[in-house]
Amino acid sequence: MRIAHGDAPTEVLADVCREFERLAGGVAGVTILEPTAQVFEQGVFPSLSPDYGRSLAGIAVSDRPGSCALAVAAGQTVECPDVAADERFSDEWKALSLRHGLKALVSIPALHRDGHALGTFVVAYAPEAPLGPMQRALAGEFAVLSGFVLAYRQTRLEHEQAVGEPPLRAEIAA
Repeated sequence: MRIAHGDAPTEVLADVCREFERLAGGVAGVTILEPTAQVFEQGVFPSLSPDYGRSLAGIAVSDRPGSCALAVAAGQTVECPDVAADERFSDEWKALSLRHGLKALVSIPALHRDGHALGTFVVAYAPEAPLGPMQRALAGEFAVLSGFVLAYRQTRLEHEQAVGEPPLRAEIAA
């Protein structure tokens, strides 16, 4: 409904994350991928400092420095049960994650309906309390929902670039 009213996609994504946290716990976030350049534009993590989301800007998927880039590159969910010890990822990504209290997490690609990744839905959790089956299933559903919001965001940005202004609310709802 909020999309139909023209609300900013990042605000909708922040609410999606808060709702997941309310229902399942943990810290939820969404990374936003710039699809052409295959770099992350930002992250929306409403329960963390805004510095965390901003620090993700410019990270290239091809470098695979962390779980979200690997999830996009591999096209599948990536589990990282111990950020500090995971040898797949860069020391910089590990330090950034740990500095913000992210010790264990799962990154799930947020897909466009055509199957390409627009970002990831991320859930960080305490290593001693891994996600259960219901939380994992819910995270998968929230990744789908995030993909819809990211597709809306992409369409909205394309419209703004072509026309020079945001689409009318009636156009968004159509």
